[in-house]
Amino acid sequence: MARKSKVERAHKASISVARKSKPLPRAVLSKLGRIPDTDVARLFNLHAHVVRRERSSRGICAFQRIDWTPDKIKILGTMSDEQVGKKLGVVSTTVFSKRTRLGIPAFGPSFAETRHVWNTGEIRKLGTMADARLAAKLGVKPEAVASKRTSLGIPSNGKQYEPRRPWRDAELKMLGQFADTQIAKVTKRGRRHVRSKRESLGIAPFQKQFVEPWTRKMIQRLGKATDVDIARELGVAVHTVSLQRARLGIAAFG
Repeated sequence: MARKSKVERAHKASISVARKSKPLPRAVLSKLGRIPDTDVARLFNLHAHVVRRERSSRGICAFQRIDWTPDKIKILGTMSDEQVGKKLGVVSTTVFSKRTRLGIPAFGPSFAETRHVWNTGEIRKLGTMADARLAAKLGVKPEAVASKRTSLGIPSNGKQYEPRRPWRDAELKMLGQFADTQIAKVTKRGRRHVRSKRESLGIAPFQKQFVEPWTRKMIQRLGKATDVDIARELGVAVHTVSLQRARLGIAAFG
């Protein structure tokens, strides 16, 4: 019988380690399918494939970013965010985020708004600072501030909303080939905007290829911290660290 390759042995080792992993916390499970698997992994310092496997085993569909067509945008503000979310098959927070970004008032007074009586001085502060900052000063929820501001037609932070520039073909070709921060500087967009566009197209983030030999100091770090943290320290892909750790028979951290 032919001997198994190093990659096959490493893969088998990584599977055995994964089988011994502890059950995921309830906080992680509550996020499955509600946000991208990569975001869940980043929030709780997990491997994306662990999150994806857990979600699939529970029969939870993957998070889908909604394509905001003109017809869907017309619905915003014509009914509650929760009703729009059910109609479009997304969570209400996704609807709220899009509606407030476009400056569309909520349908009727929000529950948070009705609990707070706005005086003239407070209304004058709307749009002069971030909604969250003003909410903290007034002791109300950011949603209440955003709802009141948009209902009065006051732009956020005194700036009128400007639709995002469409992506050019040359810019799209840069995604995944360079770091999101570099692309953001070149295209003059926000880093989160670049990352959101890359993830919506299913493009993996840029990772420096590991070409240097593993030093003793690097190997000693394996298993002493999560593969994600070590990969971040070395500036390499997470699977590069996981593969080397499994190849050496070192158990995962935690």
